[in-house]
Amino acid sequence: MSRENQPQASLTLDPFRNRIRIHKKTIRRLGSPAYVQFLVNPEELYIAVLGSDKPMIGGTANKVRLSSVSFHTNQSVEFYSSTLLSNLSEIVGGFDLRFNYHLTGEIDSVNRVAYFSLQTVKPQERRRQYGREGV
Repeated sequence: MSRENQPQASLTLDPFRNRIRIHKKTIRRLGSPAYVQFLVNPEELYIAVLGSDKPMIGGTANKVRLSSVSFHTNQSVEFYSSTLLSNLSEIVGGFDLRFNYHLTGEIDSVNRVAYFSLQTVKPQERRRQYGREGV
């Protein structure tokens, strides 16, 4: 399959809240896994999201919590990890807490992996929430 035909994946990093948001379409394109694992290659500047139906032995599996109501909406699935966000920040040269960072990548649906290059990370202004600026 050529790059042009591969499904696109979306991921948002929120360093202010130590949150990783995987967009719902990405989860669906990974086959709606019960668990995901985040894999980072600091030398090649890549982060991958590996989907599986059961936790990996010796790995750090994160349970994907999809309610029957939210599964039919465009909501994203969120994970929280200060360690992962801190390490990613170090790899890319620092995150500004005033921004979220969006990544687009490719999905290998056979192996249930989404790949994202940290070289293409795009800062996005944080949304206003509850009438406050940038929080």
